[in-house]
Formats: sequence, structure tokens, C-alpha cells
Amino acid sequence: MSILDRMRRITKANINWLLDKVEPAEQELESKIKELEETVQEGRESAASYGATFKRLQRELEQLKRQQNDLKAEAERALKAGDEGTARKALTEKVKLAERISQIQPGVEHGSKTYEILRDNIVKLQEQLKAAKLKLQDLRARKRVAEAQNAFEQHLGKTMGVGGEGIALDRLEDEVLQTEAEVEIRQEIHSDALTDIQLAERSRDLQVEAELEAMKDLLEEDQQ
Repeated sequence: MSILDRMRRITKANINWLLDKVEPAEQELESKIKELEETVQEGRESAASYGATFKRLQRELEQLKRQQNDLKAEAERALKAGDEGTARKALTEKVKLAERISQIQPGVEHGSKTYEILRDNIVKLQEQLKAAKLKLQDLRARKRVAEAQNAFEQHLGKTMGVGGEGIALDRLEDEVLQTEAEVEIRQEIHSDALTDIQLAERSRDLQVEAELEAMKDLLEEDQQ
């Protein structure tokens, strides 16, 4: 299965059914995140490789078309000067270029569509990856809170079994405060979605680069 087919399959599969679960299995989420990360990485590598080949053919096509225009202008000048031989030679070269253009034109058009599909699928997979990571962070945070609450209840039960000793209650209070502080710190650490921010920035970078390339192409066409 090609990377494009794999990306299409995962994108169409849609993981909302998993994210909408009240208590999705942590292992299931981790497995889905790993699959998404691998696919996004492969997609980026494929897009970079494919994009380089596509851009090379695109530049070659543009160069051939410019040469065609130059040969046409050369033939017109030669014909005006009465040099039919030179005009015929220039037109012969122009026809040869047209044959080459007809050979690579379909590849360039197909490559443009494929590159767009790759880029769009990468963006969609990045959005799914971000949502899955946020869900996993939330699930783990809730799990830690539940464990802390359970530990508190166990300590409280033991303390209440002691005959009202103030020292035991003070010790319990210290342990509970320590546990709550640890839970709060862990939540703050895990709530720092630096990876997700980087992912969003990379997604925006891809879109910016694509639009920049399109603008460059338009400018080149206007300048010709």
C-alpha cells in the first residue's frame, strides 16, 4: 500500500469515534497516536521527495515554453528579414520543443494534483494527531486525579481508625497536601502542549510555503 493510499485510508477512517468515548482505552489511544505520527512523518518525507521531482518538471516545462516563444519570435524576425531558411530552422526547433512539452505536460498536471492531495492529507492527519494527543493528556490527568483521590480516602480511613490523635491527623493533612501538589505539578507539565504548538506551526508553514510558491508562479507569469 502506497503512502498516499495509507493516508487516504486513515483520513477516511476518522478517529472521532475513539475520541468521543467517555473512557477510551489508554493503550488504544497510544496505538492510534503512534500510527498517526508514523504516517505523518512518512507523508512529509514523500511530499518533500515528490514535490522536488514535481517542481523540477514544472520548471523544465516553463523553460521549454519560454524557449518556444523565443524561437517563434526568432522565426518571425528572420521571415521579416527575408531569411526563410533561418525561420524554418527556428520553427523546426519549436516543433521539437512542442513534442517534448506534450510528453511532460500530463505528468506535471498529474503531479500538481497529487502534491495537493498529499499536502491536504498531511494537514488533516496533523489535526487528528493533535486531537488524539489532547485526549490522551486529558485521560491521563483524570487518571492521576482519581488515583490521588483514592489515596486520600485510604489515608483518611486509616486515620479515622486511630483514636482521635491530633498528630495522625496532622500527618495525614501533610501527605494529602503533598499529593495534591504533585498532581498539580504533573498536570501543569503535561498541559504544556509544546509538541502540539510545533505541529500547528509546521502545518501553517506548509500552507504558507504552498501559497508562496503559487504567488511566485503568478508573478513569473505576469513578468513574462
